[in-house]
Amino acid sequence: MAAHGIAIVSNNDIIFDCSWRILDSCRPPHKFKGTPFQTIDVVFEAKQGSIAPPIFEGSLQDAQAVLTGEKGSLMRMTSTAFEGGSTAFKFLLESLRAATFPSNQGDFIIRSDIVPLQFIDCEVVALASSFAEPLQVYSGEPVSRDQLHGLDEILKSSTAELLLRDRHLTGDMRTGLGAFSSLADAELENRLSFLWIADEPLRRLRSAIVDGSRPHPDQGGTGPNIYLAAKVLGIDMVMLDNPGHSLESGSYEHWREAFIPTKLVKGADPEFAGRIVASVKSYDKPIDGIITFWEQAYRIATDKYKTSIFPGHVAFRASSAEEAVRLAQEKMVEFLLIIKPCRGYSSDGVSRISSLSELSAAVSSINTERHGNELVVEKYCSGPEVDANFVLLDGEIIFFECCDDFLKTADNPNACNGSSPAASNFHELNSVSPSALPQKELDLIRDNFHEMFSRLGFESRIMHLESRVEHSSVDYRQGDGVLDLAPLPVINGNGTSTKSKEPAPWLIEINPRPPGMKVTQIIESTWGVDYWGLGMLFSLRDKPRVRALSQPYERGPQYTCVMVFISADYDTSCEGIFDSDDICTDLFARRPDLVKHVSRYGCLATKGQRIPHPHTGINTFMAYFNVFSRVSRREALELAAVVREEVRFVFR
Repeated sequence: MAAHGIAIVSNNDIIFDCSWRILDSCRPPHKFKGTPFQTIDVVFEAKQGSIAPPIFEGSLQDAQAVLTGEKGSLMRMTSTAFEGGSTAFKFLLESLRAATFPSNQGDFIIRSDIVPLQFIDCEVVALASSFAEPLQVYSGEPVSRDQLHGLDEILKSSTAELLLRDRHLTGDMRTGLGAFSSLADAELENRLSFLWIADEPLRRLRSAIVDGSRPHPDQGGTGPNIYLAAKVLGIDMVMLDNPGHSLESGSYEHWREAFIPTKLVKGADPEFAGRIVASVKSYDKPIDGIITFWEQAYRIATDKYKTSIFPGHVAFRASSAEEAVRLAQEKMVEFLLIIKPCRGYSSDGVSRISSLSELSAAVSSINTERHGNELVVEKYCSGPEVDANFVLLDGEIIFFECCDDFLKTADNPNACNGSSPAASNFHELNSVSPSALPQKELDLIRDNFHEMFSRLGFESRIMHLESRVEHSSVDYRQGDGVLDLAPLPVINGNGTSTKSKEPAPWLIEINPRPPGMKVTQIIESTWGVDYWGLGMLFSLRDKPRVRALSQPYERGPQYTCVMVFISADYDTSCEGIFDSDDICTDLFARRPDLVKHVSRYGCLATKGQRIPHPHTGINTFMAYFNVFSRVSRREALELAAVVREEVRFVFR
């Protein structure tokens, strides 16, 4: 390695030896299916007598780096003078370990944060930072030793940089560097094994979004996922929504290019399309596409009654408790049953019922102001439930995965948070990726619903389905204190009565959009696929980038991840006022040992907020934790159980 000197100057001088090595091979296209790239190993080693550098947190205006070249030449760099930009300069101050280079005949990076996105929770990487701007152009030419005369040229030419975890260095530092570099190199191939440099020119695009996410960005919701993905993809957003939306003005208005006040209402609205067209026409710049993730815009596709009868379920529709009871008697239905609003969402108003009296009470509990009067009644399927997510392009499945939706409160009432669980309601508890269903049953889900999409006319989009597997060969069972899917017992060589029929998918609901809440996060970190970014590209008919960004890690999911939902549930004697501080901060203060097992988290409730009780027909999530394990699914579930048990909150 070539040796250079570097001094980080900010109040005091800290001296390092700095060396770098260009790997001899640039992965050629005929041997590597992803965008070919080179790696340059950069090593900083404190000279004898020096102290370890602190993380630089002051103003970059006050920091300098002085480099000495091979011939003793000096060069002074500051954040403002450094051609690589302030981000690269700050990363330099945090001690650079490795740099990656694109090398391809293409020009444009397809997503400017592609390297940090693909390295979420990578075990060997402490920090991944992108230096690329959206749609940045690269020459595509390999880098040679002769071109690199200083560290500044490395940083200036880099797309992104990775700071490796030095806990992987063992024994003598120099002898350990080879293995250290090999670990990072293996992850680069695993996580960047697709074409992330476009082979055709890209241009900035503009999309109009109808309904810009209901919750305020500070209270969760999908807004950050949508607008931040648009930014790194080079998409300018024009927002169409009701006046007074949180993005019309205020601290988040920079997420969008323009806001066009547009009336959006729930329920039937024959003038809806006309208002959207008028708003788009009123804008003085060309709009390349229109997108929405708003449930109301998919009224036919998300009608729960129509999606029940489409696959052949026996179901009926009613508009009141009296009508539902009358129809149940006339049709001589067999219990158990499920009722749910035809236009429902977030599992609001979904109940499991075992008698006519329960049916009447459950219908009365539906919040008709949120979901309307119409409801559907159908058979209850007790098989294991999954979220099945598809990315379709011209009718082809280019990505498919399933998450296990663990037993909900109606399936497992003892798992509720509070002292008075709504035992017949379906509160989300845990969602686990990847699914542990047998491969045969996963294949059935994939193939059955793929055929259904063809009949419905869905060819290019993200599809999010909720399904159960009727007559599944597995069920949820306790094993050594852990609840998980396990094979059904076999009696005299034959399956139990539950297994007397072949497994079959049982459609619960179908949504032509990504999964809601924050569920997309566990797919993003487990598989390396961001559904919200893909949704933006679908609206703009950018098929090449859709295909490229739908590729998961080459070695499959990087771990088992459990999304732990903390839902509102409290004694009905309380007013319903949330009287705790941040749930997540409190947990990690008491149990810092859990931090390393949690990928992402969020508290969605604020102190003093009035939160409706589940019996009102409204389900409210107060917090979530994405808990992971690289060791085993069992360990992930054990950790998730500890997180749920350790959460503390108070209602008054």
